[in-house]
Amino acid sequence: MDHKQILTFLFFGLTSHSHAILREYHYVDLKMSWSDAQHYCRVKYTDLATFENMDDISRLKRLGLKTSESWIGLTDDPKSWIGTMGNDANSWTWSATGETSKTGYHNWSPGFPNNRGGNQLCGFSTNKGKWDDWACDSRLYFICFQDTNPPGQKTYTRIEKWMNWTDAQAYCRTHYTDLAMMENDQENTLMMSVQPNFDWIGLYREGWRWSDKSDSSFRNWMNGQPDNNGNQYCVAEKSNHLWLDDSCNVEKHFWCHEVPSVKTIVKMKIQTDADLSDPDVNIQILDQMDEMLRNKGLTDFKLRWKIQPRKEEEEDKDEDKCPVAS
Repeated sequence: MDHKQILTFLFFGLTSHSHAILREYHYVDLKMSWSDAQHYCRVKYTDLATFENMDDISRLKRLGLKTSESWIGLTDDPKSWIGTMGNDANSWTWSATGETSKTGYHNWSPGFPNNRGGNQLCGFSTNKGKWDDWACDSRLYFICFQDTNPPGQKTYTRIEKWMNWTDAQAYCRTHYTDLAMMENDQENTLMMSVQPNFDWIGLYREGWRWSDKSDSSFRNWMNGQPDNNGNQYCVAEKSNHLWLDDSCNVEKHFWCHEVPSVKTIVKMKIQTDADLSDPDVNIQILDQMDEMLRNKGLTDFKLRWKIQPRKEEEEDKDEDKCPVAS
């Protein structure tokens, strides 16, 4: 006789990281390059140290060790932004879309962008239509664009007003579509027809990112930093907790952080007409539960069937088999 069965689902060992839990910081009394320190931290702990605020900084303890500079997890990877339109957090982005180029097109001048002085995070066009990077708070003329109907056929207008990049962006968004955006040679040639002469265009980027992909915007630079004196793309912390950029190949002590894990246990019962003696049905149930849990953001688990010890005969039909996650 057919009867409904009750499946008992017991999930345990699901690990997640809570933003409410304070990172635990560990000072490593070894000297390594930034990339080797990153690898060490990821093996031994969670990652190179990330900081959200001064409270995090205040919990750093060197235990009397004498050192002036130690690597932390902040970097400005040049592979993400020199001569490319990448997808990393510190890659070049178009103001109009908030994304990198969909076509991968760029027209940088030879040797640019170079982030000279460590603060050139906005793009401008030269009088030859080539692109360079410059400090965003500088005041330049700028070029806006307007999408036409049908979309994608852009028109460009040069605005002869001295503004920094942010104010120029606001002006273009008010009166046109946005600061100039060019996705191919044809559009760049059309932009050149308005006779640019060192004018802002819509390129910008965020200069630094954390090794653990955190979106923390907290910075604690010492005066005059960062300055990117040639090839300084990694960040170190001094004994006074202020930060400076330096060459990533220099060997320094370093800070790791560890995020304590949270164990989650979930138990639920589902009534079903499924034939649990059929292996294919078992697999289908596990696949559906796996997809449901992953859609909820849980990833650190593996589902399997577990046969429960038999109890009373009347309970055997209800709870003799359950899937567990570990």
